[in-house]
Amino acid sequence: MNIREIEYITIPVSDLEVSRRFYHEVFDLPIVKLPNGDMGADLRKMFLDFRVVDKVTPISFGLIAKDSIADIQAHLINYFVDIVSDPTEKTENRRNVNSITILDPDKNQIEVNEFK
Repeated sequence: MNIREIEYITIPVSDLEVSRRFYHEVFDLPIVKLPNGDMGADLRKMFLDFRVVDKVTPISFGLIAKDSIADIQAHLINYFVDIVSDPTEKTENRRNVNSITILDPDKNQIEVNEFK
């Protein structure tokens, strides 16, 4: 077997409309509804599948941004996003990155990385 990419990640959410608005407005991601009724954010090669649940058990995942970490932080502050970790420099998957960690409305932890 030769796996190369992740097709989708299921994100537990409590309110579909709140999550739709967050991922569209904060990350400027197109929101799509699939034929099976699922809704989520389209990242071209990957899909963030919003799954409404009664009790959210938060997950964590990372995103790659093309903006500078300073612009990312300013954008997140402008949208009043809950920042849990200020920008830090670290090695991620054998590459140096600038990273900032945030929470979505359901406390899912998202690490936004700027690769150097």
